[in-house]
Amino acid sequence: MTVDYDAVVLGGTVQGRAAAALAAREGARVALVEPPGAVDRQIGRQVGLTALAGAANTSGWGSLSNQISALKAVAYPHLGLDGLAIRGVDVVLEPGQFSPRPQLAVTTLTRRLRSRGYLLAPGTEVTIPDIPGLAETPYCTLDTLLKLEALPESAIVLGRSGTAIALAQALAHLGTATTLVSRGDRLLPTEDVDLAAFVAALLEAAGVTLQLGTRLDAIHYKGGFDLALASGEPLRAAALVLATATHPSLEGLNLSRVGIQPHTSHGNTTLVPVDDRLATAHPRVFACGPVLGGDWAETSDHQDVAIALRNLLYLPWRKFSPLNRPALLHTTPEYARLGLTAAQARRWYGSTATVVQVPFGQVLKAHYGDDITGFCRWVVGDDGQILGAQICGPGASELMHTVALAVQQRLPLQRLERVPSLAPSLAAMVPAMVDSWQRQRWHQGTWRRDWAENWFNWRRTRRRRF
Repeated sequence: MTVDYDAVVLGGTVQGRAAAALAAREGARVALVEPPGAVDRQIGRQVGLTALAGAANTSGWGSLSNQISALKAVAYPHLGLDGLAIRGVDVVLEPGQFSPRPQLAVTTLTRRLRSRGYLLAPGTEVTIPDIPGLAETPYCTLDTLLKLEALPESAIVLGRSGTAIALAQALAHLGTATTLVSRGDRLLPTEDVDLAAFVAALLEAAGVTLQLGTRLDAIHYKGGFDLALASGEPLRAAALVLATATHPSLEGLNLSRVGIQPHTSHGNTTLVPVDDRLATAHPRVFACGPVLGGDWAETSDHQDVAIALRNLLYLPWRKFSPLNRPALLHTTPEYARLGLTAAQARRWYGSTATVVQVPFGQVLKAHYGDDITGFCRWVVGDDGQILGAQICGPGASELMHTVALAVQQRLPLQRLERVPSLAPSLAAMVPAMVDSWQRQRWHQGTWRRDWAENWFNWRRTRRRRF
């Protein structure tokens, strides 16, 4: 059988373009099949959430909208379609689907592309809940909200996704009376209870009204939105923002014809099942990007791209661990996480897992920025390996990058203690965390402290010889 390509990427995300660029860089013949506008929407969401996180520092919605438009124009310059084409990527701006007969291929409106391997990296759409009356109302999503010329005086944000949390806080900072409504009884159900409560307190401090554990009977619109609650008095607002969890755009890909059966996760999100090498049920089809799921919807992390693509192009021996996949919540201050939570680590490792936490008030850089809100929490194994991290504070994403490198390289805290840092930068948090962990290991009653005290006592009682 002759093939046209070494890899065909069914894209619609930044991750899909990154995979195509990587394949072309390594000399593979690659085609990128991408629905028009899908990547622009993803970039708009990422840029919009980042800009909205600093909404309290802007002079108004107009200037913020201009900032978002300017950032979208310069985001990911190395992944522009013209640049990809120059590097040898065959770009097909059409929806595509799998066609298993007579030979496995991807077909579009005008092309049939055959390849040795295929990579799934589709975009995402907001999940529309089954609430009577919702479909007949002019609700907003993040995509349409960013296009408004002016913000409404009041808004209801529906959902508890990362986008819902960030949007609710940003709207409140911009002066919109905001209520966040969710049928779930708490925010961030995958996080430790106290950390979820901390994020809820951030929203309430911004002026957001939380309506958690709330069931909606119906939604009506007549010049404004009326949400009929099962518990009694309805909620009213000028705008309704739908920010529920997203799901991959798998419709029309014809996955069932190649033996791939998407499944529904606990969050009612449809995902493509993969193994630890990111291979699907079909041995020639791999997946990366938001289609894998994960914490807080779409992630900007791209480590799965290289693993999936190189397993497709070469021998499939590289493994991917979802525990090492970072996630970022675009609140003010930022909230980032990686690996296991404290509850998960204690369930898996028992008493050998140590929780180390230091407030951002101990970092001088935070005082320079007049924002000392937040904390840094690491979960550390008995051997000093970092099992997980949760950081909430200014510059949390940058600090989490350092933690991710330590986890990737399996650096124990004993070695991190020797890494030089330039205080008073945020890197000063690392030695502070290491010191806190060491103090727990060396407190009175531990074998290390007992041995050291016996050593010093023995030396003090020795007869000195001069």
